[in-house]
Amino acid sequence: MKSGRAAWPALAALCLPLGSCVPWTVRPLDERNGAKQEGAAILSPAAYVDSIWNAKVIPAIVGNAVEARTLLDALAASPEAARAKYGRGDGVGPAYFLVKGKGRVLSVDARSRSRSILIDVPPFDERPDVWIQAGPILRGTSLRDATGIVHYNDFLNQLEYADVGNEMNDRVLKTVIAPLEATALKGRIVSFAGTVSALESEGASIRGLVPIELTAEEHR
Repeated sequence: MKSGRAAWPALAALCLPLGSCVPWTVRPLDERNGAKQEGAAILSPAAYVDSIWNAKVIPAIVGNAVEARTLLDALAASPEAARAKYGRGDGVGPAYFLVKGKGRVLSVDARSRSRSILIDVPPFDERPDVWIQAGPILRGTSLRDATGIVHYNDFLNQLEYADVGNEMNDRVLKTVIAPLEATALKGRIVSFAGTVSALESEGASIRGLVPIELTAEEHR
């Protein structure tokens, strides 16, 4: 029987036509696809959102939001000009608005699982100006995409990117909407801040806003 050493010349001869035999390299998961590193946050949507929610997302929306009445007047004058002035996005995908304001709740539309809180903002005319999403299903990914904080290239693939968008919407349902009983808000004054797709804000209305803040004044 030939010894194990006798096999080495044959292996070397096999490698010569290929130039060289380079051993493969095992890379850690953190080095995948050149993604920006957020530690374990990339592997956990909840941990990733935890790391940016209070420190970045809320301040970015509240601090840069346009007043609802200002945006409504701009939309009424020219939706295109309003998007150009107040819209946010990467220039390729949809534009978004960051919006804040105060108004009176006219009603809560609960005909579907995407309930809406209809808000009349000053000057009051008993007509809804802002539709705030109240779940339990929140449509869209405006929270993820409107601020420029979350980037697709931060993640391994589309699934991880989508998971983060879902986690941000779930965070709103748990921390912003759940503490309020939406159906009991009729007639009350509420303050709000959030994000909305510009595609849903045509004419003199803002529809589909996802609230990052939503508080109701005490009954007098």
